[in-house]
Amino acid sequence: ENFTKVSSTAEFCSLDVNQLTKIISLDNLNVKEETTLWEAVVRWVEHSREDRQPHMASILPHIRFNLLTSEDTAAMLEHPLVRKDAGSSQVIRNVVQRGTSKFRFG
Repeated sequence: ENFTKVSSTAEFCSLDVNQLTKIISLDNLNVKEETTLWEAVVRWVEHSREDRQPHMASILPHIRFNLLTSEDTAAMLEHPLVRKDAGSSQVIRNVVQRGTSKFRFG
């Protein structure tokens, strides 16, 4: 199924953090651009920000930052959800510096 369509549904926003992490970790996830995944994570967090914001730092490592442009990464670091959470911005910086993200085959 097309991740873009699925991630726009109410059911997607109802996933718990473990279900979300499992889905976005799939190597064969059908996304044209990794920014689609970022936007889906933002929608998921904003659906219940108070409860979900604390999970950002554990979710972010599953985004393949090596598939993003430096401009995309910079925009993520400037996003209010990341700027308000030092742990999230540190996760992004660490992943980018290490360059340990995997590729997608979907």
